[in-house]
Amino acid sequence: MAERDITRLSQQQFSSQALGYSKSQTFTAGADLDAIVSMANGVKAKYAVDIGSGAGFTAFAVSLFSSTVLSTDLALPMLQHAIEGASSRGLTNVAPALASAESLPFADGSIGLLTCRLAAHHFSDVTVGVSEWARVTEPGGTMILVDTVTPEDPDVASWMNDIELRRDGSHSRDLSVQQWGDLLTANGFTIEETVLMKIPLEFDDWVQRSGTAADVVEAMRADYLNAPDAVAEAFGIETDEPLRFFWPCLVLRATK
Repeated sequence: MAERDITRLSQQQFSSQALGYSKSQTFTAGADLDAIVSMANGVKAKYAVDIGSGAGFTAFAVSLFSSTVLSTDLALPMLQHAIEGASSRGLTNVAPALASAESLPFADGSIGLLTCRLAAHHFSDVTVGVSEWARVTEPGGTMILVDTVTPEDPDVASWMNDIELRRDGSHSRDLSVQQWGDLLTANGFTIEETVLMKIPLEFDDWVQRSGTAADVVEAMRADYLNAPDAVAEAFGIETDEPLRFFWPCLVLRATK
């Protein structure tokens, strides 16, 4: 089987679905976004960068803590929504940047605040991505990560990653909390605060936002309805219509 080009798939996916993501309540607001603001409180950066910024909601939220915020993404339509969103909010310090997470166009040690919200599981190589975070973050700088995470049980983790990949071919891999901790520490970050929360999701809205094919949606629905007990418990699956569940979500602040 040919290796997937996740970078290209991500560009295609988030270009074609940009409008839906720009209006999704999962991204426009949420406890995880509130947690980012709380963790960034007190930071005074010259430059901040939001990785995989999508329609820019995280960049908008942290604009209070930096003179300039660069909203980066692979998908130009997403950045167009970010430009429009910044303008409508009167934010003059948010600027777009078309960039890959694995090759950031920033100088070593130049970024005082780096954020990445619900994007890292789409990186073609998360190890390279984190090494780029470490390279561009200034000494003493702050990094705030939000991403969905797998339970530590390998069978439940495999179920989650399989479902995510079938829903969206640009999915790379959800890590566990332990894997994130090990990866960040290995790249010279000191973890200062972690919060584990739940992102509530409604199945129909979730697959509509990603544009998943109808036959795939029905097969996935059957997997939710017939999920093993360990899976149903891990993700709070509620089989009454509308079908609901949650993904575990890690919010983490670290310094370089």
